[in-house]
Amino acid sequence: MRIGLVSTLRTGVPPPKTGSVELVVALMAQELTRRGHEVTVFAPGDSEIDARVLSVLPTGYHHDATVWDWQLAEFMQLGLVYEHAHEFDVINSHVYCWALPFTRLVTTPTVHSFHICPTPDFVRFCRMYPESAYVLVSEFQRRFFGDLPIAGVVHNGVDTAAFPVRVEPGDYLAYIGDFRADKGPLEAIRCARAAGVPIKLAGPGSEYFRAMIEPELDGRSVEYVGEVDHEGKIELLGNALAMVFAVQGLEACPLVVLESMACGTPVLAIGRGPIPELVVQGVGGIYVDDFDGLEQSLAQVGGLDRRQVRRLAEERFDVTRMVDDYVALFERAADGDRARAAGALRRSA
Repeated sequence: MRIGLVSTLRTGVPPPKTGSVELVVALMAQELTRRGHEVTVFAPGDSEIDARVLSVLPTGYHHDATVWDWQLAEFMQLGLVYEHAHEFDVINSHVYCWALPFTRLVTTPTVHSFHICPTPDFVRFCRMYPESAYVLVSEFQRRFFGDLPIAGVVHNGVDTAAFPVRVEPGDYLAYIGDFRADKGPLEAIRCARAAGVPIKLAGPGSEYFRAMIEPELDGRSVEYVGEVDHEGKIELLGNALAMVFAVQGLEACPLVVLESMACGTPVLAIGRGPIPELVVQGVGGIYVDDFDGLEQSLAQVGGLDRRQVRRLAEERFDVTRMVDDYVALFERAADGDRARAAGALRRSA
């Protein structure tokens, strides 16, 4: 198939450090290309991917201070996407729902992948395009879309082969993510302190980090290791006793949970959002109802079989499974487009 994959213009594909959507698009492009599909990736021009890259920007706006209207940049990029629509059998957009107004201007079908829990306005505008193919990344997301038809649910995937397994548990907890109140980094620190276990934190700096997290750092029991790349992620997660996921906000399918399990490192989480469908209780980790339960579950999570944790990641979240599901959706969308075209020809005859 000829496939156009639309990533964000925030950062390259794959991202040099953080960027979940961009990493998913990179993994999809690599696996689709390996299978013989003709792939074009719409992403910043400095993306390092083995596929054709088209872009209105030479580098992502996250790395270019001269680009201040990032939403305008995203819409200009979507204009470029649909100028090339005739070159593809299917377009797969990972940029929120912003491709919607372009879809009726071309005959090429679009599959929209939604990586967030949507706002009411997001759903309102999706309802204006009921013919579109909407893909969610977790069953948890369905509750936000009501009776809007969904083409399928495809959990995010990771390249499990790129994460070596550490079968012996480490002696510290790990936190990877943005430093915001709803992500729970302060709660992760408090859990570690209450249990007497060191914690290492990774992620990009922020105002919240400087105001709330920096005063907690002592370089021993609470250590900040910076924003990590892939190798740093392997080191941090692989050597941890567990990865703490104390998110209080809405998450759709957090990639770091899957990456932790790919390392064989169990997840210690608050059981909200998609966590119960991703972390099989007592296999991939332990999830609890509240923050007090995190501390109480530390001994239990440390005793889990890390080989079983890794096996769960391989069976349910490997990139090959993700791409299998997407290819089936792409073929269905393309077949539906061909059927509509044939029907139009019959009616005009």
